[in-house]
Amino acid sequence: MADRDDTLIVPVTVDALVVNQTLRQQPDGGFRRWQPNFNLLRHNRTPEPDPFTNEVPWSADGKDDTEYKKYDGVYVRWELPEALRRGAARTAGGRTEFPLVPNRWLVVRYVKDQPQRLAAWVVESDFLDPEKGTSRFVHPFKAGVQDPSVTPFRSTVITTKAGRALDIGPGPDGAAWSEPAGSDASRKELFLTAVGPGLMTFHAYQPYHENVFSLHDPLTGIDKADAVDYQVVGWYSDPEQEELRRLLTPKDATVAGVLAGLGWTVDGGLPDGWTPGSTTYSGRVAGVAWDRNGGIPASDRPDKSGVTIAVGSSADEAHTAMTALAHAALPEDSGNALAPTDHALLHALSSGLTDTLDGPDGEIRTAQELHKGWFGQVPGGYVWRLADATGQGNASGDPKSVTWSGAAPEQERWLAGLNALQDAHDKKARELAYLQQRLYALWFTHGLPIIPRQYTREQLRAEIDPANPQGLAAEVARRQTELAEAERAVTAYKATPPAGCELRREALPPFWQVTDPSVVLAGTKGHTAAHAALSGGAKAGLPVRLPGQITGGVPVGGALPAPFAGLKADGLPPVVAALLGEFLDQLGRNALPQWRQPWKPLLYQWQVRHWNVPYGNWEFDGTRYQWQRGEADKDHTLDVTGRRFLVPLLQQTLGGGLDRHGAGDAAEDAGDLDLLSQKLDGLTDRFAGRDKAPNLSPPGAIGDLVGDARGHLAHRGPLPVPFEGWQPSGFSQIRAGQFAMAALSVVDEFGQALDVLLPGDADYLRPVVGDSLLPGEKHAEDVLTERFVQLPPRLLQPARLRFDFVDERQDDKLVDLEAGTTPVCAWIIPSYVDRSLLCYAPDGTPLGELRLKLRADASSPDGVGTVLGWDALPDSSVRTLDDLATARPQLYAFLRELVAKGPDAFADLLSTVDRALTGIDPGNPYGDEVLGALLGRPLALVRARLGFELEGPPVADPGWQYALDWRTPLEWDAHGTTGQDVPDQIAHVAYRWPVRLGNAGQQGDGLIGYFTETDYSAFHAVATPDTETPTGYVSEIGEANWPRLAADSKEHTHLTLLLDPQAAVHATTDLLPVTDLRLPARFTRNAMAALKPALRLSPVLTTARKLPATAPAGTPEPLALPYPASPQGTWDWAELDLPDGETTARWEHRPIVQTDQHARLDEDGPVVRTGFLRLTNPFDGGAAQ
Repeated sequence: MADRDDTLIVPVTVDALVVNQTLRQQPDGGFRRWQPNFNLLRHNRTPEPDPFTNEVPWSADGKDDTEYKKYDGVYVRWELPEALRRGAARTAGGRTEFPLVPNRWLVVRYVKDQPQRLAAWVVESDFLDPEKGTSRFVHPFKAGVQDPSVTPFRSTVITTKAGRALDIGPGPDGAAWSEPAGSDASRKELFLTAVGPGLMTFHAYQPYHENVFSLHDPLTGIDKADAVDYQVVGWYSDPEQEELRRLLTPKDATVAGVLAGLGWTVDGGLPDGWTPGSTTYSGRVAGVAWDRNGGIPASDRPDKSGVTIAVGSSADEAHTAMTALAHAALPEDSGNALAPTDHALLHALSSGLTDTLDGPDGEIRTAQELHKGWFGQVPGGYVWRLADATGQGNASGDPKSVTWSGAAPEQERWLAGLNALQDAHDKKARELAYLQQRLYALWFTHGLPIIPRQYTREQLRAEIDPANPQGLAAEVARRQTELAEAERAVTAYKATPPAGCELRREALPPFWQVTDPSVVLAGTKGHTAAHAALSGGAKAGLPVRLPGQITGGVPVGGALPAPFAGLKADGLPPVVAALLGEFLDQLGRNALPQWRQPWKPLLYQWQVRHWNVPYGNWEFDGTRYQWQRGEADKDHTLDVTGRRFLVPLLQQTLGGGLDRHGAGDAAEDAGDLDLLSQKLDGLTDRFAGRDKAPNLSPPGAIGDLVGDARGHLAHRGPLPVPFEGWQPSGFSQIRAGQFAMAALSVVDEFGQALDVLLPGDADYLRPVVGDSLLPGEKHAEDVLTERFVQLPPRLLQPARLRFDFVDERQDDKLVDLEAGTTPVCAWIIPSYVDRSLLCYAPDGTPLGELRLKLRADASSPDGVGTVLGWDALPDSSVRTLDDLATARPQLYAFLRELVAKGPDAFADLLSTVDRALTGIDPGNPYGDEVLGALLGRPLALVRARLGFELEGPPVADPGWQYALDWRTPLEWDAHGTTGQDVPDQIAHVAYRWPVRLGNAGQQGDGLIGYFTETDYSAFHAVATPDTETPTGYVSEIGEANWPRLAADSKEHTHLTLLLDPQAAVHATTDLLPVTDLRLPARFTRNAMAALKPALRLSPVLTTARKLPATAPAGTPEPLALPYPASPQGTWDWAELDLPDGETTARWEHRPIVQTDQHARLDEDGPVVRTGFLRLTNPFDGGAAQ
């Protein structure tokens, strides 16, 4: 092969923006270009300016334009391949690293048949010099740099400028170029990545990277040219350091595997044994129409009047609202009218929930999942389980085998110990994270140029000094040591699991953090596919080529084609000649896409004004919060700004949903939708007085202590005012209120702007608003009410609603953390035959029957009254209700109160249970139709605890007056109690939030009702009794009896739930996603197998069937009597018998057979008996659940 014929040609997209005076002065935006200020890093501040501030003006209305003409010309920008823009951790747990990118670029300007207009530059992207460089930059960081003359790295923050363009054209200013790394030791080490000095927008936003990834061609002396063409070629100054070579270094690496990982494909495949030695990057743009004094070049940039904006809790919700509004505006005969259900389907489709919508409780479960999608997840810790590794499991039907974990008691105790250690570890980790965030905030505060006079630098320095044992830094160090010890304890403990058991770790339910509202923009013209020919399609990969596949007839290493012969190209790579030859060939064949002024939306800047609505003004209706009373706080409005990437998210979600359902063509069409979206990222954090954007990492020991918490800057608010004192920081306690968009501007990759709404405009934007954020009748102001978007109450930190099972006897013992515990107080089976309640112990052993009895009553007209009474079930030793007091305290309290209230209350309860069960459909796990006529499904009476849990100590006011007080939230979290005086900085933890339990309209919700704490005088149920004169014992679940709890990690309420064990119980708050509680199989499996429902029969006429002579001795004779047929389980007869000579009755069991019409002369005469029909194994289907 020819010299350096082992390079791989990688295509890059090249855009050219024409800038003239007319464009710069266009209405509705023109340009919004700003520069970072890296000197702010010395004060621990972000180098990027706030939105709508510190912009570089490119024009001045009504003034002399001379000083701005320097910005005219063509801006040539090349886009790095996606593989070079992706960062990843290269080791497990390591930091994210970005690949090195080409640091040399050739840009050639060519005008056909006008050789005098030929020009060329070599862009040295990694050139660093504070005076001669172009784009603001900071030296890359590396610890321990001693001699800066041999490396571009520095050990401290040193600002500089990056990039320069060297003229190698044929004109008098052109000069031959050679690689500077050959003579300058400081240029040998490569460092440039797509994020440059650490800015995610560096490679994408042209004002940041001039003469790095773009070039400004001023076209000096050329006022007009109909077609200007540009060729761009890039390469690494040292191929040994480039990304491809790094990836090929491992011994097991293959060229095909590396290219596949990069997403690159070679047309025709790779030659056998061929390995690329380098990569070369090539891109072109043709036909650029330049007119210095002309008009605005045609582009896709729209007019602001064509932009529609929607806001929702998610992008999908915002898009659904936008679609519904658009269709509502269509005439009836348009043929495109959609029903409301179609919009719901669209929402479910783009959210991946169509299967949920089509399933049981489809609408309810879909709504719950959509609501959950408005929150982000934060890991909630772990719990350990033991699995039987022997495959034997528990002996089915043996009540004694029922244990807390499905294991032996000693294994149970071992597992409880491990879970207690894990729980302690997780709590320590959350407390450490809080302290690290506070340490980073104090370190940041210490670096501010101005602090309140009430503080001294020495005070701040003392807190962040690891050598000060009383300071925050030392506390973080102690907590890190404690966490490491806790982790070692868990590791050591779980290293020796019980024999025959397998240890498994399960994630606990996550903490939930509300996400910011999403904005969807339609009509920005940001959907246009850029240079699709280069991409080859996402699925096909980026097409790369071998040198031999370059067309045009110029060999690699050959002489430059004639039109370019005047370039001073001695130092350029040999492949340049071949690429320039191909450039001419494509121009001659018109094979390149015709140029069009680019419009490529990249960012959107926004400003909102928020009016806080106090906590007391909101009411919870059981599903969502509504603003019902009072006014907004108009004296403390908050203006919040933000700047974020715009992304084509909806094309992916909607297209993915369509693709999953086989609608491939429609999915492709969805990719062309003119929709861009992004969250109002940072809005909720601003209410909390924090900024989570990644920022500068502290150096040295402080950096090690802070760890990954460097994304938690504190907004301290304004400085104290003389004679007024501390000023409000803007901390809102909770997120609740309404906001209006005050400014919105779309900015493209070149800094072109589309100002949809500007700060100070008289009117406010009226967005389309999704249902979840749509205001009711109240508004923050009475004018322009259509502008408002409502934010219902949400917490400002991750939290979860803990719905946990506790021991039936001790409410402070969580069953996952304590051995020998069960939440099941009893199993209760409604008997439709006797209108009674059959009660069983947690392991399924029989206890007794609560039923109506007759007794003498002189006050009754017929002298007979009805009372509730207790009778033992077969094989039970519980003769009286009081016998339950110690063994089954919750069941005893429940039944004792019911007996005291009498038969009418009992009738209310039975009616409520019947009505509730008709609305519960757990999928018929028992598989027996007959049971429905005789017995209700087994119900569990269980003990549970309900309470909000915060991720760590409560979020606190970060204002200046509390800047040094990191102890109060921590101490209150450790020792505070609900109801005591709450410190002002965490006053929000005193707010109480209602929780609705159960859902009468959801068939998959198993709640019948509940009792609160130990009050069994009132049963709160999902259904009310259908009796003539309700007693009031049963009340419908509603606002009057909802549990109301503080979100403080401390307050809990204990509940006794009556539920269907095969279905979940749902807890709804709107504050957080719906939480469900389902009884684990370890509490139901063996109990279901052990339950033996008994039907009282008294009196019944029976006969004894003779046994055959071959029957084993002692076999009882079966009784012949009528009994119901059942497809599962076995019926027998049980009765109390007092054998001769004994003083204590005992239960006798006999098999039974069905009566028939056959005469049997050998049978004894019929006997009248009193006893029970008992069914063994009737719930085998449910036992397997």
